[in-house]
Amino acid sequence: MNSGLLYPLAVSLVLMGFGVVLWLAARRLDHRRQAERYLGATHGRSRSAIRDRGWAQALASRGAAFDRVIGDAEETRRLLIQAGLRGARARAGFYLLQISLPLGAVALGIAVLIWPGRGSMQILLIVGVLIGSLLLPRYLLRRRAAARRQQIEKDVPLFINLLILLFDAGLNMRQALTSLVREGRATMKTLVDELDPIVRQIQAGAEADALLRETGKDLAIDDLELVLGILRQVERYGGEVRAPLTEALDTMHAKRTMATREQVNILSGKMTVVLVTCFFPPLLIFIVGPAFVSISRSLGGL
Repeated sequence: MNSGLLYPLAVSLVLMGFGVVLWLAARRLDHRRQAERYLGATHGRSRSAIRDRGWAQALASRGAAFDRVIGDAEETRRLLIQAGLRGARARAGFYLLQISLPLGAVALGIAVLIWPGRGSMQILLIVGVLIGSLLLPRYLLRRRAAARRQQIEKDVPLFINLLILLFDAGLNMRQALTSLVREGRATMKTLVDELDPIVRQIQAGAEADALLRETGKDLAIDDLELVLGILRQVERYGGEVRAPLTEALDTMHAKRTMATREQVNILSGKMTVVLVTCFFPPLLIFIVGPAFVSISRSLGGL
């Protein structure tokens, strides 16, 4: 690149960034004014809380628009739910990370281009950093979502056992979920965090069937979706709930037993490969080596 073009390019990028900052500041001021107007009709809520929420909502909406450009917005929404990032502030934090990392990489690239004595390796490094800054937030989100889904899947058998116990005690579906949210956070915190918004929305008058179906679809955990489907059926049609829950629990135990056996078989094959490649050659050398040395000495003497 011609060195005479670097400075105009840098100046134009700086001016563009300054314009973006001014636009964001103007939009934030507009949202703040809307929040202040809303304060006149709101009781029991602090002014700072509404301002923070308006700022978080604005940043989350802009981040969602940016996410539609670089990726699948629906997948991001599902991953945010699976990772437990449901609030506006949590989503705004993710979108802020997703926007700030590429901007930082672009700023670093401009600094390297302006710096004298650059080479092709530095340019390739900047390109790699830019690509990594675009992929890293989604990668971290997927890791968090996978770890959380795995923890929820581990809590499902205990969830079924507690449901059976509560139904045997005479509680209905809504009372059982409320009791689990109130008392079960110490034993299955991750799953209770997913049940808590469901219970609050049901208490506010929402339809339980739609909430359970949407939660099962968003989390995409087969065992949990099966249990929520049973609860939906009980909520809609009534009937016996102990038998289907017990059958679902037996099915889960059978699946986990088969998965454990499969892992043991795979581990046995890996250990066999390690045994053949790392243990047998030293053993053969230890056993056959002295005899081979003795035979070599005898033949050498002849």
